[in-house]
This record gives sequence, C-alpha cells and structure tokens, in this order.
Amino acid sequence: MKCLLCENPDSARFKVTKKPERSYFHCDNCDLIFMAPEERMTAVEEKARYDFHQNEDQAGYRAFLSPLMKDVEDYAAKSGKAANDLQLLDYGCGPTAFLGACFVAKDFQVTNYDLYYQPDQDALKKSYHIVTSTEVWEHLQNPKIDIEQQLRMLKNGGILAVMTSAHKGEAHFHDWHYRRDLTHVSFFSEKTMQWFAQKYNLKTVKAKSPYWVFKK
Repeated sequence: MKCLLCENPDSARFKVTKKPERSYFHCDNCDLIFMAPEERMTAVEEKARYDFHQNEDQAGYRAFLSPLMKDVEDYAAKSGKAANDLQLLDYGCGPTAFLGACFVAKDFQVTNYDLYYQPDQDALKKSYHIVTSTEVWEHLQNPKIDIEQQLRMLKNGGILAVMTSAHKGEAHFHDWHYRRDLTHVSFFSEKTMQWFAQKYNLKTVKAKSPYWVFKK
C-alpha cells in the first residue's frame, strides 16, 4: 500500500494479534507505521472517544505540556517580538482548548482549530508564527495532507511544535501501550521526524520524544 506520508508505494502490511487486534502498514522509506484504513474507527466512534478526553486544568497535565510551552516561549524571546505580536494556532485543540488558554494567559494571540470541536475553516486560511499540535499527529488519518496544511499556515521563520510519542519499530510495536488507543492510527519514529525535516527543509530545534520542534 502507498505510504500515507511519503507516498512510497511499497509499505509492508503486518498484523498485531495481541488485543486490540489490528492490521498495520510499515513504510521502509520514512518509517511511518499506520493502521489499515479499513480497520479504523468510524467518525462517530472516534468522536465519542474524544468526548472523554477532557484535558482539564490539572497539575499533571500542565506539567506534561510545560516542555513544549517553554520551547514556544523561548522562540518568542529570541524572535525579538512581544508575545502579543505573535499569532499562534493550536491545531487539534480538543474540547477544552486548554493549551490555547495557557498561551492566552501569556499574552499570545491564539486561534484554536479542531476537526470536531472548533472546525472554523477561516482559521486554516491565515498564517501564523507558531503552530502547535499536541497529541494530534497520532490521530491523523491523512498525515501528509494535514501536516502539509500545518506547514502552509506557518510563516517563514516560524515554528511547528508537536507532541507525539515515537515508535521503536515493529518488534516493540506489538506491546506498545500507545497503539492500544484505537483512535491512534499514525505512528512516527525518530527516523520519520528526520525524514520529515529533510523533506520540507526544516531546522530541527528539538527531537526528544514526545516533544518535537521544527523551524521553517
């Protein structure tokens, strides 16, 4: 099957027999692993699962986000611009838009977008100094399309700040807790992120799973 990221025509199918059983494809070019499209949840099932992801303002969740927030604040400090002069898009903000609220509190100009919860298409027609996408890439059913959309909205010199956990190959994948969430359909590795940065001529600012920051 054609890879959903690099479009390599020869991604190899493999089966995970441990529950939850699913079939996946592994690309030997960019190292993406993705769930067989015919075995994904329906949009209704997916939305119902997301409705339980409240991401409330809890100390543990805030601490989880803090490394990425620091990277964004460091970028702002080095840019020479005040936070309120920087436009930030949180792509895949979820039902509570919690990360966006954190950046609003720090005076950034924030726009939230989410396929299910804040689907305003006007948000996708603008350009931004910063695009954040936290715990989103693993849910992307068409990663090439969605990621290129994020890059198109990013101003030259801007940063794309991503949170997603890296896979460690097929042998590890079968027992990996991350794949047990059936809304997770696309899995990136360190090699995938290296391929991504090279393909799109990006500077890698951070590459320490689950935190990834790229500069355009």
